[in-house]
Amino acid sequence: MIRDSKAFWIGILMLLSFCGIYIYMMSPSFGNGRNGLEFADDMFNSISKGSAQAVVFSEINKAEKWRGTTVEVNLTCKDEAQAGRWAAALQKAEGAEVKVDKAKIALKSDLGKLLANISEDCKAMYENKGDIVQAKYNTDPRDATNRWYSITKAIAKDLEKKQQFKESIYLQTYQKKVIEPAYNYYGVETKFVKDNKGIMTFMLVFYLFYTLWYGFAIYYICIGLGITMTKAAKKSEA
Repeated sequence: MIRDSKAFWIGILMLLSFCGIYIYMMSPSFGNGRNGLEFADDMFNSISKGSAQAVVFSEINKAEKWRGTTVEVNLTCKDEAQAGRWAAALQKAEGAEVKVDKAKIALKSDLGKLLANISEDCKAMYENKGDIVQAKYNTDPRDATNRWYSITKAIAKDLEKKQQFKESIYLQTYQKKVIEPAYNYYGVETKFVKDNKGIMTFMLVFYLFYTLWYGFAIYYICIGLGITMTKAAKKSEA
């Protein structure tokens, strides 16, 4: 039973307008067939990529300090086919000596030159120039980037066994700051907060306002129906 018709209908109108906006947000009206949530997700991914760019490129520059550091490692692949793929990639590094014995690879390389080759690929991926990586390795650019992740992981593991902890730890850092972002952000447009202050502010304010709008709609409907929360009275002892 409705006890406060004014509050009830205010709540109903608010809820209907909330649903109307939601239906519009779920329609493919935000460019490239995207709905509002997809548009917002793409925007935040792009802003996130822009924010991470300085870290990625800074780490690429830091990798140069490893030029002149020679590493010799033995890598074990899961099969001969993988060993062939890894060897083909490793041979792209300047001066790398790669020997394959079935599923095993013996690698001797200047760490800095090896990282320079990987950085070249990762930078291309980060700039969405996957066609360059594909032409270089004749495979899907994501597959090529993931291959470098697996290779550097195996190298870091063998360096750790040899107690070359400094090199091993750096490779793990390099993976997180360069290879992973290059893979994860491939295909995402790079945007910066400074260039999108208006839309970012609107999205955050709208989210807050929209959430409160729903809450007040339910609140007024409950008031109209006489559904309220009151503090229970204390029982007095007889």
